[in-house]
This record gives sequence, C-alpha cells and structure tokens, in this order.
Amino acid sequence: MIHKIMDKIDRVIAQKRETGELDAWLSNGMARRYCQELTVSQKHYYPALLLYVERHAGIG
Repeated sequence: MIHKIMDKIDRVIAQKRETGELDAWLSNGMARRYCQELTVSQKHYYPALLLYVERHAGIG
C-alpha cells in the first residue's frame, strides 16, 4: 500500500520539477495537503510521507 502512495508522490514531484512548480508547491503548503489527501484512511503514514517528499524534492 505505502509503495503505491510513494509512486504517486514520485510522479507528482517529477511533474512539478519538470514544470518548474516544485518550489512553490512545497513552500505554499500544497505538498502537505497532497499528503493529507493521500493518507485519509492511513493517517499514520502522513509524517513519513512528508519526510519522503522533502527528501525526494532535495530538501533536508
């Protein structure tokens, strides 16, 4: 299950990076909202996914 969510995140990050929207997506809170939407039924995944987004996007 978690690997499917991470694959979705990978695709969104790649798309945002390609269009030049990645920094704005991360800084304006949309990345957090996206992770919240993906983990509605598995809230315990949320903190790990935020960390994954930040590391995959090159932050931290």
